[in-house]
Amino acid sequence: MSKKIRIILTGLLMLGIVLAGVYVVKNKETKQLDAATRAQLGGQYIQLKNGVVHYELQGDKSQPTVVLVHGFSSPLYVFDPTVDFLLKQRFRVLRFDLFGRGFSDRIEASDYGIDLYVEQLHDLLIALNISAPVNIVGLSMGGAIVTHFTNKYPEMIDKVALVAPLFETPARPEVTLVKTPGLGEYLGKVVLVPKFIDGVTETVFDPRSFPDWSEKFSPQTEYRGFSDAMVQTARFLSGKNFKTEYESLGALKKPVLLFWGRQDSVIPFSDSERVRQAVPQSQFHAIEQAGHLPHYEQPKQVNPILLSFLQTP
Repeated sequence: MSKKIRIILTGLLMLGIVLAGVYVVKNKETKQLDAATRAQLGGQYIQLKNGVVHYELQGDKSQPTVVLVHGFSSPLYVFDPTVDFLLKQRFRVLRFDLFGRGFSDRIEASDYGIDLYVEQLHDLLIALNISAPVNIVGLSMGGAIVTHFTNKYPEMIDKVALVAPLFETPARPEVTLVKTPGLGEYLGKVVLVPKFIDGVTETVFDPRSFPDWSEKFSPQTEYRGFSDAMVQTARFLSGKNFKTEYESLGALKKPVLLFWGRQDSVIPFSDSERVRQAVPQSQFHAIEQAGHLPHYEQPKQVNPILLSFLQTP
């Protein structure tokens, strides 16, 4: 064996050792979500056909129901200020973790795509015996889920509120890289998830509005399958444009409320105009000094507008 080949092989071996070391350090998925761990975690859980779902249903069942659908990575706690406000206004509120997030099952799926979440929401409403038309709020990717759901089950929805909804997936280098089988799974654990845990500065305008971001986000990343769910969802969303779905929502003529943080760096503020064109009946509110989570960053601005929308006949 030549000296040059030995050097190359030695270099590859060292690189492999380094990459393996990084993986061990960065990979936090050491726990399994099961009945025992959920008993310790507490909360409400229900078995659906695709897996166990962590949810929270609060309020008088005789009152109008508002369903909250979170986005790509942050689970149900991302609606904390909204839930507190709506309960005080005597609404019944349902929020839940999408499959692969929070404390809902990490499932075996060909992809973590929009149809999976639409089915999850439909099955959850049926299982909880929520039959009257509900009001629904979707954040980011949750906005796309809500839009697809409303188009598929219009009889189940009264009013729709969208918070910086995903219209077209932004082109990001990390999304391109995770599309590669094997490499994507590795990068999901060592790059993507750590980026999410430290993602407060990218997500909100003022990090002081969400001081415990990493403390709230991190627990879900400890359970096996979280990063794979992120990677599979990113692969599904890559290059997607949901214009036709928003146009279908516009054609339904249902009341639609649209919020967007003026300083959103996750989904560009300019996409708000694209949603408004597709859904001409939408009531639009640009929220100043807010990034991707205007309802969390500026609840004193957002909540009264949402309340007025929900209470208008």
